[in-house]
Amino acid sequence: MPSFGETLKRERELRQISLREIAEATKINLRYLEALERDDFRHLPGGVFNKGFVRAFAQFIGIDADAMVTAYLDEERQQAGTADLPAAAPDVAPPSGLRWWVATLIAVLVLLVVAAGLTAFGYGPLASKFKALRSDAPRQAAVEART
Repeated sequence: MPSFGETLKRERELRQISLREIAEATKINLRYLEALERDDFRHLPGGVFNKGFVRAFAQFIGIDADAMVTAYLDEERQQAGTADLPAAAPDVAPPSGLRWWVATLIAVLVLLVVAAGLTAFGYGPLASKFKALRSDAPRQAAVEART
């Protein structure tokens, strides 16, 4: 049984219509039309655009647009169901109990260290209080030295 793209291509060629003619008439990018005929849906924009492309393509060459949209959706579902996961993708489990707490604790400690560093350099939320303390220290030392 021919695939969706093979059927589309065969019907187009039977009518002796070029992809360029379809692209010019429907204003669909030529590479999208080629991707449809190759069943290469990864290079299509997705969603309702794809169904619109299929419908316009089928109407232009004079075949049942609804049947071709249904065939496209079936082929897309089939490709999505048989898509292989990348071999290098590791199994990532969500953090459980203790690991979640450890990760949270590390994140909080990192935030505290960053906040302390910013405050020390005069950019944190308590920086103005520390600046006031530092600026009062020389005055107090001078007052104490006089007495």
